[in-house]
Amino acid sequence: MSELNLEQMNQILSDLKLGSVLIKRKHDGEKYSRHFYLHKSEQFITYQQSEKTFASPTRYYINKIDEVRVGFNTRTFDRLVRHKLLEQNDDQCAFSIFFNNYRDEGHFLATDEQTRNMWVEGIRYLMETHAQKRQRHLINETNWIMNYFYLADKDGSGSLTKNECRRLLVDSLNAKVSDKVFEALFKQADTSGEGLLTADEFIEFFRTLTRRQDLYKIMKKYAKNNPNHTIDSIYLTTEELLDFLRIEQNQTILSTPKTDSKLEFSLHLIDTCEQVQELINEFESNDELREKGHLSLIGFRNLLLSDDFALMKPWCSRFVYQDMTRPLSDYYIKTSHNTYLFNNQIIGDSNPEAYNRALKAGCRAVEIDCYDGNNGRPIVKHGFTLVKPCLFESIIRFIEPNLFKASPYPVILDLENHCSIEQQHEIARILQRILGDRLVTEPLLTKDSSVLPSPEDLKYKVLIRGVKIPALSDLLSPIKMEEEQSLGKTNENIFAKLFVYFQNVPYREYEYAKDNHQCFHSANLAEKHFERAAKADPLGVMKQTLKSSLRMYPDGLRQDSSNPDPITPWNFGIQMVALNYQNDDAIMSLSYGKFMDNGCCGYVLKPKYLVDIDKSLYNPLNYIIKPMTLSEHIFECPQRLIITIISGQFLPRANETTSDIPDPYVVISTHGIPCDQQTQKTRKIDDNGFDPEWNETFQFDIYFPQMCLLRFDVYDHDRFSRDDRLAYFCLPITTIQTGYRHVHLRAKNNNLTYSSLFIHVQFKPI
Repeated sequence: MSELNLEQMNQILSDLKLGSVLIKRKHDGEKYSRHFYLHKSEQFITYQQSEKTFASPTRYYINKIDEVRVGFNTRTFDRLVRHKLLEQNDDQCAFSIFFNNYRDEGHFLATDEQTRNMWVEGIRYLMETHAQKRQRHLINETNWIMNYFYLADKDGSGSLTKNECRRLLVDSLNAKVSDKVFEALFKQADTSGEGLLTADEFIEFFRTLTRRQDLYKIMKKYAKNNPNHTIDSIYLTTEELLDFLRIEQNQTILSTPKTDSKLEFSLHLIDTCEQVQELINEFESNDELREKGHLSLIGFRNLLLSDDFALMKPWCSRFVYQDMTRPLSDYYIKTSHNTYLFNNQIIGDSNPEAYNRALKAGCRAVEIDCYDGNNGRPIVKHGFTLVKPCLFESIIRFIEPNLFKASPYPVILDLENHCSIEQQHEIARILQRILGDRLVTEPLLTKDSSVLPSPEDLKYKVLIRGVKIPALSDLLSPIKMEEEQSLGKTNENIFAKLFVYFQNVPYREYEYAKDNHQCFHSANLAEKHFERAAKADPLGVMKQTLKSSLRMYPDGLRQDSSNPDPITPWNFGIQMVALNYQNDDAIMSLSYGKFMDNGCCGYVLKPKYLVDIDKSLYNPLNYIIKPMTLSEHIFECPQRLIITIISGQFLPRANETTSDIPDPYVVISTHGIPCDQQTQKTRKIDDNGFDPEWNETFQFDIYFPQMCLLRFDVYDHDRFSRDDRLAYFCLPITTIQTGYRHVHLRAKNNNLTYSSLFIHVQFKPI
C-alpha cells in the first residue's frame, strides 16, 4: 500500500462513510456479511444491523483501536485456514482490528484487495490523527462538539430543548450548574428566543460553557493594555505574553529538524517578541487578533493546553536524550512478567497479542514460559494452572512486526525453559528462522568482554535470556553419546548458544558472585527473596548490579496478577523489575511514569551514584528519614517542590455505566528513596467533573530528585463504598516544567484521555 496525499485520503474517508460489505469471521467458523461504514463524526466504525437482529450494532471506536493487521497473521485466521474454512488466496482480502488494549479483535474479509486496502489505509490514518488530538483540538472542533448535540437530541428534531440541554450537562459533561447560571447561558445562546438551540447555537453555548475563568484571572495580571477587559474581550500583546513566559514559565522552545529522528532536537529560551509572535500565529484562531500580535483567552488556552507547555518537558517524553552508549547494566529496563497472560495467573488463554500489547506499551523485556507440545511443536503456558496454551511459534511470528515499533533498542526474550532437548532445538530454529540476523547468537567482536554492550550497540537486536543448558556431551554417558552421534545428532546444543548476554543464574550472596559471576550472568529474584537479600546485605545487592543485569519478579502467591511496588528494587539498582501488565493497578502507573522518560524507549539511565557505589557509598536504607547532608559523591540537588492544584477539566466518570456525577479530589504523592515518599490531597468538590476548582497549595521536600516520581491521582469520593480512581498521571521529578501547567491525565492501561488538571509548579532549594 502506497503513501497517499491528503486529497486521496479525504476521498478514502468519504468512501468509508458510504461503506462497503465486509464478511466478519469468528474463531469457530461462524461468519456474517454486513454493510460496514465510518460514522460521519469519524469517531467509530459500525454496520447496518440485520432486521432479524434486535441487538445494537457493535461500534469500533477509533481511539480504542490498537492495531490494524493485513492478511492471515492472526490465530483466528490461522485456525480457519488450517480447518479449510478459508482459501489461502483469500489472504489478500483479509484484515484484522485489535482494540481495547489487544484484548478484543475483529477479523474481516473484503470483496477484493482494493477494498481491503481502502479500509486499512483509512483506519490507520484515523488512528494516527486521533492519537495526535488533545483537549485543545477537540474543544475547537465542530465535529466533536456536535457529538454531544447528537447525543442530547433524543427525538432527532435538530434542536435542543432546555430539558435536553440540561440533561446533556449532567449525563455527558458531568456538570451540575445552578438554575441561574444555566438560564443565563441558555438565553445568551438562544438568539431566536424560541427556547430551543439549533446546532449552530449549541456550538456557541458549548464554547461559552468552556470559557476558562482560571485562565482569565491569570491573563488579567499581565494584560496592562486595558484594565476593564471582560472575559470575552481580554487579550495579551506580544510584550505582555513575553513577560508571562519569562516570569511565570521560564519557557523553552523545542526545535526539531524536519526528520523522523528521535535523537535530534535543540532548546531555546523564549526571549524575543519574534518568538512570541510565532506562538501567537500557531495558537490564536482569530485572524484579526493574530495579525495585530494579540492572543485571546481561547488562544491562551490553546497555548497552555499544547504538549510543549504541559507539565512534562517535551524533549524528555519525545526524544532519546540520555547517553545510550553505557553498558546495559547501567539502565533500568521496562520489563513484563508472564507476558502471555491477559487475566489472572490461574485461568484464561496464553495469547500472542498480550505480547503486542506489552511491546506497544514500551516493554523491552518480556517473558515466555516454554513447554513441550504435541508433534514436536513447543507451546507457551502457565504451568500447573488452567491457562490454555498457545504455540511458541505463533507468538514469535505475530510479535515480529511489532518488536521495534515503540523503540529501536534491544528486545529481551526471557525464556523460562521446561522443554526437552529436541524441542529446545526447535525453539532455536524458530527464533533463527523468524528473527534472522536480528537474533544475537554470538558476542560482539569489537567490545570488551568484561562488560555488557550498550543499548546503542544492540539497536534492532533481540537478546535471549534463560538458563544455559549444558552441551549434550555433558549430559549423556559415552555409550549414549555414541548412539546419538551414530544417528546423526550433533553434540552441540544450539539452544544454549542463544544465551549470549543474559544467562539466568540463581541469586547468590555478593562474595560468591564477585568471584564466580561474569557480566552476562543475570540473577533472578522473587520479590520475597529480594526483600531478604536487601535487608541482609544492601550494598552486596547493589554491587551485583554494577556489571550484571538483575531481574526481580512478583511473588508466586499473587494469583490475582497484582504487583509489588517497584520503587524499592529500583532504589537498589535492580534493572529489570518485572510487572504484571495484565493488571491495571496503581503500581503500574509508577512504571508508566518512570519509563515515559528518555523518549519512552524502554531504557532509562540510572543516576551516577548508583553505578559508582564504591565512591558514593549510596545505600537507600540510610535515608529512611531526611538527611542533614549528602555524601559529596552523591550528586543530587535537594529541592522543595511547591504545587498548587488550581482546577480540573472534563474529568471522566468512574465507568461508562454509572449515572453519578463525580465528587472529585486529587491525591498528590511522591515515590522514591524512603525519605522522599509523601502523600497529600485536596478537598473534594461536589457534583462537578466538568470544571472543578480547588486552588490548594502543597509542598514536598525532595532530597533525591533523580530517583523520585511524582504522581497525581484523581478520585471520586463515595460515602458508601471505596473511592474510585478516575484518572492519573505520573512522571519523574527531573522532567517537570515550572509555572502554570496542564497535567494531561491517563486512564485505564495508561490510555490517553481528554481530561486534565491545571496546576502551578515551582522549585526552591532546601
